Amino acid sequence: MITRLLLLSVLLVGHSVLLADPPLRIAVASNYANELNKSVARYQANTGDTGTISVSIGSTGKLFAQIQSGAPFDLFFAADVDRPKRLAASGVALGPSQIYTTGRLVLWHPKHNTRRGLGQQLEQVARLCVANPQLAPYGLAAKETLQYLNWQPPTARTLVTAENVGQVFAMVKTGNADAGFVALSQVREQQVPSNQYWIIDERMHQPIEQGVVLLRNGAQPERAQAFLDFLLEK
Repeated sequence: MITRLLLLSVLLVGHSVLLADPPLRIAVASNYANELNKSVARYQANTGDTGTISVSIGSTGKLFAQIQSGAPFDLFFAADVDRPKRLAASGVALGPSQIYTTGRLVLWHPKHNTRRGLGQQLEQVARLCVANPQLAPYGLAAKETLQYLNWQPPTARTLVTAENVGQVFAMVKTGNADAGFVALSQVREQQVPSNQYWIIDERMHQPIEQGVVLLRNGAQPERAQAFLDFLLEK
């Protein structure tokens, strides 16, 4: 009798696991990750949605490639508008791309006061970190800024490339790079003193408009739409 009860319990537990709703899966560019996690917390507190929301963080390019390969994300918050538009055009998305924020690029140089001009700041850098321009829109904006300034690294070791702005921030924070091009949202989130970073003039690079798209491969389209509506209203 006890054996039968134990077997029944195991079967019931297994059945409940099978019936459990899959999580709402969100892919987000690293520069917006902290803000997104705050939005998730506000959304669940305000709406009573107690279901699991899984957030995957990475460079826009790598997340884009994963989605093209069939990764089951419900939403994709990119750091550009090009890739969400491409997903919408290819039929991978359930709707059009929408702009959810516009990013700002900064040069974070902790050891030097930013009252000096940007060109002088770069002259003082022995090791400058930027995100990969082919994967990360903030890396492309950094590349365009350096081209605008006609700046060339004095040695092959001066310029260091990371996968995304999250890694750039970590490189500068740990001292593995003297300075780095990161997002304004990052330095503000981490309460970096304002005299340690220089906000880049937007004329130096293309606008960093960031797009979001609802994806066809996700398992929670209704929850995804509800969350997106909530975020875009704020």
